Amino acid sequence: MPSLGPAEILVILVVALLVFGPNKMPEIGRQVARGVREFRRIQEHLSSELHSVVSDLDPTAPTPASSGGDPVPTLPPKDTTDTTEPGTPAPADEDNPSPQAEAPGSTGEPPSSPPAEPA
Repeated sequence: MPSLGPAEILVILVVALLVFGPNKMPEIGRQVARGVREFRRIQEHLSSELHSVVSDLDPTAPTPASSGGDPVPTLPPKDTTDTTEPGTPAPADEDNPSPQAEAPGSTGEPPSSPPAEPA
């Protein structure tokens, strides 16, 4: 919907003046102002009702009264000290090799008993 510019508003006021006359224009203006005031009051009431219903359903939703209060809680940072999965050996540092460093070709499983010799 296109907005009304000053020229369009002037044309509407001139037509209203011709239709209603100069004696009725102040009364019509008061009625329009009351209507706009009532519309804004109803809009604010519906907005506050909507915020209260949403806050009842979702307690984490911010309310207009608490928007300037406490900061929004956040999750603590992830602990990145141990990024290996269970059961996998930890990577060895070049400066500080792990005491459990494995021999090349090892599978990481405990050594099995030696094969039995044929008799």
